[in-house]
Amino acid sequence: MKSCCFGLAMYLAGFFACVSPASAEIRALLVGVSDYPEETGISDLRGPRNDVSLLRDVLERRGVDDIRVLADGVEGAVRPTRAAIGQALAALPDNMGTGDLVIIHFSGHGTRQGDANGDESDGLDEVFLPADIARAEPGAIEIPNALSDDAIGAAVAAVRATGADVWLIMDSCHSGSGIRNASSRTAVRQVDPAFLGLSIEASAAIDTRDLLDAPVSATRGAETEGAGGFLAFYATRSSDVAREADLGDGTWYGLFSATLAARLESLSGLSYRQLFQAVLNDLNENERFGSAALQTPQWEGNLGEAPVFGGSVSVGLRRFLVDADQIEAGLVHQMQNGTLVALVADIGDPPDKVLGYAQIEDVEARRAYLRPVAADCMPDSSALCAFEGALPAEATFAQVESHPVNGNIRFSPVLSPDTGLPLPPDHPAAARFDAALRLAVDATGIAAVIDDTGYEAQTVYDGQNYWFGPQARAGSYPVGLSSAADTPEDLSPRLQRILRAETLVRILNRLKAGESLMNTMPLQLDVSLLPSSAAALSLPGQPIDAHRECRAAIGRADPDGLRPLGTSEDLKQCDQLAFAAAGLKPGARDVNRIRIDAQYCIHTDYALIEGDATQQPVGDGLVVCSDCPSEPAYSAGAERLFFLVAEVEEHTEALNMKNLLENCTAARDTDARSMRETETERSSLMSELGRVGERGVTRGGMSVGGTFSQVWVRSYDWRVIPRELVFDRLGQ
Repeated sequence: MKSCCFGLAMYLAGFFACVSPASAEIRALLVGVSDYPEETGISDLRGPRNDVSLLRDVLERRGVDDIRVLADGVEGAVRPTRAAIGQALAALPDNMGTGDLVIIHFSGHGTRQGDANGDESDGLDEVFLPADIARAEPGAIEIPNALSDDAIGAAVAAVRATGADVWLIMDSCHSGSGIRNASSRTAVRQVDPAFLGLSIEASAAIDTRDLLDAPVSATRGAETEGAGGFLAFYATRSSDVAREADLGDGTWYGLFSATLAARLESLSGLSYRQLFQAVLNDLNENERFGSAALQTPQWEGNLGEAPVFGGSVSVGLRRFLVDADQIEAGLVHQMQNGTLVALVADIGDPPDKVLGYAQIEDVEARRAYLRPVAADCMPDSSALCAFEGALPAEATFAQVESHPVNGNIRFSPVLSPDTGLPLPPDHPAAARFDAALRLAVDATGIAAVIDDTGYEAQTVYDGQNYWFGPQARAGSYPVGLSSAADTPEDLSPRLQRILRAETLVRILNRLKAGESLMNTMPLQLDVSLLPSSAAALSLPGQPIDAHRECRAAIGRADPDGLRPLGTSEDLKQCDQLAFAAAGLKPGARDVNRIRIDAQYCIHTDYALIEGDATQQPVGDGLVVCSDCPSEPAYSAGAERLFFLVAEVEEHTEALNMKNLLENCTAARDTDARSMRETETERSSLMSELGRVGERGVTRGGMSVGGTFSQVWVRSYDWRVIPRELVFDRLGQ
């Protein structure tokens, strides 16, 4: 089951865009519903009116003067009815533009109702309950005056269409699991749908064809040019409930809202991700209400690395929670034995406010252990540095300083397409490639060699272009990443892209190794293929309009041809792929879909898969293209896909790689200086996935801590063949 939090997150996932620049104007809409109609049977809340008042005060002190408050019990505020909230949401895009920021905060009860438009995989909409909520009539699937995730998502999309960014904060939720015992000083913000006259059941497993809806799949998730960015903070995930509490003086607040406000008030140039990590840490450390009061917030969106409220980011590094000698990062975060980290007292401390240094050892799937070392420790995975002193007691976060070198990414020598033999070392193309590879290694810190006995990346030079791929030829046709670089400096960014992608592939393959019967994959993962009609494709040499061509090819596809993707299949222009998962046992899992395309670009999607019944999509369906509507137009070659699955853990950040592994943004692909400046923060995620074999820790073996490593990897691969080869095989 999904909560109101994650239903909205999934709905909004299709609207994500590139990070926008620092905000120029900030507008806020704060909605707090404390009092509910007595006839509904819903218990009133005490915190929402205080949540919005607190956030209003904090935002005003931050210089925000365009704030609209809809709340009961707040002087001067508008009563938060469904109509009033709808009007306020509709007014948010007015006079907003690129670089502006809209903050939307909801505080109150949440629940679920039937899905009226069929866009939810479990047949349920998540809803926020305004002040004029009513009971449903017998047989109805919707709650009168409820505000659905669809309505909120449409309002967010309208704001983003102006170019403005949106930060959505939801301090309300409905949980499908039981409520843990809480003290008299805490209360939950959930409403059972039965209170409002609804009897709802999740729909049956979805038909995979629904994930391949032809008119939609080619454009779903595509961004309107100039659309603003999006970020959502959710008070809790769906396996828990949002809580409000008496903070000690008889005044009640939402735990999440109050903790967030406290951090905003003392904000010192944090990114949104750092702000979230700080709030998560603060919630975990709050012992005044007992463990029952704890909840695990979640975040979603593409503004995680952007500075809060604009301005400059003080750190720019990803930091990880530290508890005594344990760090909340492990193999799935690319941590390695020997990684050197700097310890700081708070998430907002500047990079140079270091309390001490530690080296990673005994790496497990989701965590590792720290040993204090001297500041001049040089990371070496084969020999750890000596103990030096003790870990600082006040250290609560760690940032990656440097990583040991673990093997080389292997390239073939530059090969002739005619003979398949290496070009002479003094050939200009070979010498240029050798110099470019040295530049790429220096820029990324990823070791690489040229190896004629085995390689991950084949290199072919046809007299004009270099071609790179696991295999850079399909029949007689070149495939993969191409470059017409005339100098080593021009070629180096492409090689840097390959180094990052192949490092990720190597790590994921190591994590995949050694699956045990004692700890099998807890999900059923499905990749389905619907072949397009080759008869609708343009002949080689004819003008190509990829959108028009695929509409025709998909429209003529045989729906009965839908089948599971085979092993190492050849796919063609306009074939469709769908990705879905269903739980095989109770529980919740983070699922990351990671695709490395033929251009060595990394693409990530994320889904939370809960329960053991309903099949859910993992990211949008994919329309295959050898001749694409975007640059580069020709994109045939080998593609690889991985599912990285992890058990959801209490009071830890979700294992969500979306927008964190990508290596094909303009700055990273063309500006070596920019890449060098951002490499530390990016590699703090790449080095978070780590090396499994070094200490013999596999998913099927016992970890150092005595527990199974709750991480699984499943891989798929295919080859997108050139149009010419498609028609060669058809005899045309």
